[in-house]
Amino acid sequence: MRYITEPARDIKVINDVDIVVLGGSCTGVFAAVRAARLGAKVAIVEAAGAFGGTATNSYVCIWHSLTDITYKKQIISGLTEEMIERLKAVPNGLRIRPPKENKWRAPHYSTYVLNTEEMKIELDRMVIEAGITPYLHTRYSAPYLEDGELKAVIIENRSGRFAIRAKYFIDATADGFLGADMGMDVYYHGDLQPATTGARVAGWEKLTKPNNILRTDENRLRIGGRAGWEINVPGTKNVSNWCKPQFVGDCSDADILTRAEIEGRRQVREMMNILRESDPCGRELSLVGLSPMIGIRETRQLRCSYQITGEDICYGKHFDDAIGYCAYPVDVHIPQMPTTFRYLDGWERHSTPSGEIEEVRWREDGDYPTYWQIPFRSILPESIPNLMVCGRSIDSDRDAHGALRVMISLNQTGEAAGVACYEALTSGNVLQKINFESFRDKMKKGGSIIL
Repeated sequence: MRYITEPARDIKVINDVDIVVLGGSCTGVFAAVRAARLGAKVAIVEAAGAFGGTATNSYVCIWHSLTDITYKKQIISGLTEEMIERLKAVPNGLRIRPPKENKWRAPHYSTYVLNTEEMKIELDRMVIEAGITPYLHTRYSAPYLEDGELKAVIIENRSGRFAIRAKYFIDATADGFLGADMGMDVYYHGDLQPATTGARVAGWEKLTKPNNILRTDENRLRIGGRAGWEINVPGTKNVSNWCKPQFVGDCSDADILTRAEIEGRRQVREMMNILRESDPCGRELSLVGLSPMIGIRETRQLRCSYQITGEDICYGKHFDDAIGYCAYPVDVHIPQMPTTFRYLDGWERHSTPSGEIEEVRWREDGDYPTYWQIPFRSILPESIPNLMVCGRSIDSDRDAHGALRVMISLNQTGEAAGVACYEALTSGNVLQKINFESFRDKMKKGGSIIL
């Protein structure tokens, strides 16, 4: 392997803030907004041209219920609910679907269908209204340390290579880039859940049985995986949002991510070819959009102060340091294996690539929880005094990750990270020693539900 030596150079400090957030998904934006609303000076860095991450740039346009599995007790509020209310106020910004009746009574089915383009605008507004300094089309490059302590991050964009100094840092990159560069233990769950390319297709509603067509063995081989889901775009009569193609690989690696993007788009074209060949109305299909980035379910995790387990989720373990709640089931997509949905009330569903469904009981003892909890320790590094982690790279085992990875749960980890950094900033404590009661009080006053 050949190397070149880059000459040393001075790097201009373009901003000096209290808190810098790396990653502008909803999780990252919510971290920044919560800290800024409390009074912190905040900057946020996002590689794409719009905020929202998977929700907007990957076309994963659904958020699940804000309640427990009874649909009677609200367990999620904060900026997730605020965004829902903002989109409600925009014409065709949101469609609400009543919970789908099913024997598991779990809020697995989408409740809120998002107009992702309107959400981009609302996230912009949220950032600007909070006084946050945004950096779009900007990539995190490296940490900068002084005497072993994280003091700044190096970023790059069209204008050059710069540094942002801060007192506290939030890694919302989803792939844990800052945490990994700071020496945090990085681990994988083994066979990674596949990534999915989003697409917008007009004419879908005229087809007869498209999922059955796509799930035949021959057609599954042509597209390289299983057919996923689709849902109508709010405010349109004939545009469907597809999340169907699947690519298996570690998309935290740049070369693999490149292949994933290209393969995902190929699969969209192949699916449309199959439908055009197999259905009399297939020729009327029109591809009107491809997601700017592939939607990633899983890459690597960062070892924090506590690993959430599948048992914690499924048995609703109580945590004294809980900072978020959810009722989404354990939802694990393993390549070439049945997709598993494990619900809190003892039912488990296996969905095969061909569309066959098997329903079994995984638990018979009763006394089922109606929601599960996210502990603060799972987003808190053990020893780095000024770094928080949020998003899908938080510390969790395979089954727990299958439940945690959805946006309505991860959004709450962002809000907690932002408030924790503000608490440390104003108290002068390291993050590992903040006044937890004061922190939780700020969470409540900011709109979060703390049970």
